[in-house]
Amino acid sequence: MSDWKSYAGKMSDRDVSRRFGIGASTVRRFRQSSSIPEFSPKDTELPHSLIAQLAVKTNHRLAKEFGAPIKRIKQARIELKIPEPKTIRERFKPLENIWTSEAIALLGKMPDTEVADRLGISNFPVKKKRQELGIQAYKRPLPEITPEIASEFGSVSDGVIARRLGVSVSYIRKARLKTENGWR
Repeated sequence: MSDWKSYAGKMSDRDVSRRFGIGASTVRRFRQSSSIPEFSPKDTELPHSLIAQLAVKTNHRLAKEFGAPIKRIKQARIELKIPEPKTIRERFKPLENIWTSEAIALLGKMPDTEVADRLGISNFPVKKKRQELGIQAYKRPLPEITPEIASEFGSVSDGVIARRLGVSVSYIRKARLKTENGWR
């Protein structure tokens, strides 16, 4: 009997399939053909260390830590009359406190995502503030196509040149086409 077969009926078919990387229907068919009754979370014995933490940890956290079914944890809460604790999340930061003169000075000088990371907020308020103040979005300076770079057009692939300069292939292709057609 392979490993996964010994778990049939001792945990849900889906949990067995996830743990061993096989299909849940394969587990179900095996369980049924072997006359193994379906897993019932009521039959699961919860460790005493899990029960001791019912008052301080959420169902999800306990299930993750102990590998116990959430249904069984909820059932234990009902039996023991222990409510699930509320998760305390940090409230959002008031934006009035974030937009200092130093923070505003960063707008447009670097990508909005970088500003958001530095300030510890999401990207949307940064974009919104930048637009309110009429500040253009940051545009990374593109390298100038020098005669040395232009001399490589045709002999070195656009992709190789683009990687070396840290730009997109389309930027190099456009520069090559301008040079070839004399649009400079």
